[in-house]
Amino acid sequence: MKTIAVLGGGNGAHAAAADLTLKDFRVFLFSRSPETFKPVRDQGGIVLIDPSGERFVPIHRICGTIEEALSEAELILVTVPAIGHEYYAHACAPHLKNEQLIVLNPGSTGGALAFKKILTEKESSPDVPICETNTLTYICRLTGPATVRITVRLKLQFATLPGKKTGECFQIFKGLFPDITERKNVLETSLTNFNAVMHPPGMIMNAGWIEHTKGDFSYYCEGGTPAIARVIEEVDKERIALCQKINYATGCFLDFFYKAGATSERAYRAGSLYQALQESEPNRFIRAPETLSYRYLTEDIPFGIVPMAYLGEMLGIPTPTINALIDLASTINETNYQQTGWTLEKMGIKGMSLEKLLDYVENG
Repeated sequence: MKTIAVLGGGNGAHAAAADLTLKDFRVFLFSRSPETFKPVRDQGGIVLIDPSGERFVPIHRICGTIEEALSEAELILVTVPAIGHEYYAHACAPHLKNEQLIVLNPGSTGGALAFKKILTEKESSPDVPICETNTLTYICRLTGPATVRITVRLKLQFATLPGKKTGECFQIFKGLFPDITERKNVLETSLTNFNAVMHPPGMIMNAGWIEHTKGDFSYYCEGGTPAIARVIEEVDKERIALCQKINYATGCFLDFFYKAGATSERAYRAGSLYQALQESEPNRFIRAPETLSYRYLTEDIPFGIVPMAYLGEMLGIPTPTINALIDLASTINETNYQQTGWTLEKMGIKGMSLEKLLDYVENG
């Protein structure tokens, strides 16, 4: 496999386009907002800054249409916030080919399920595997026009819908990002959504500070107080209870945070999430958002913990802390996230028993 379509125009898309180009893949880059890539067009590529240094990376092609982007792609990497999945599912559907593979990077919570439901409703769309990772491949930020900084390449969890195709799809995706772990199905990747566990408590409990300073503090380190760490741990307990219901033996958030390379061994061995946040060197440079209308709420509530709450209701697992965060975020941003997020119906699993749900994620 040599040709990859990278869909998206943000931090992750710039990072993926540059990183995969350096790995000798031909990248076809597309964003639904064409002006996003004007700086890339003007300079002919992307400046990548990572632990290996700074270098200029020419990009094979910046595409004007989704049809052009998918025309030669063997793998389609959808690297956008979950709020953009609906657009890209509808946009991709008429142009997909049977031999292609779609990877949502990341899938958030229920992304592959929601993406597949849209494709299934498009009768002309081929039945292609929908893969997802539990988080974005990189801790990264755009630092200037067509310039992206990667501090860490994360260790990913990977699965496919249907689960019976995960093995073969895993071998393909491993050719792009070798440091990944195969999961049984997309319920397992969805329920290891780090961002949904970590971001909402920090945003909501730092709401006053964010509004007052316009985000002028280190979000993860200065904003990661002992009280916030305790709420993150409560959200994580509810996530783990959902995992246990589907017989997924997951570790706790601290395990994943450390193994992803996001904190120190000292903090991990101390068993302290608060210490882990303080000693998260890859995240230290990331400032808080300037506003509460930011993806740490607008994405991680409706497409992160809202699906967890619905799964809890479906499977008989209480999620009081998650529910409280959803209610507070809905009030803060004057949006009913229970309605706008991924409901059971939007994920195509409404009315399913646990047995039926597990069969669906395995066999499609």
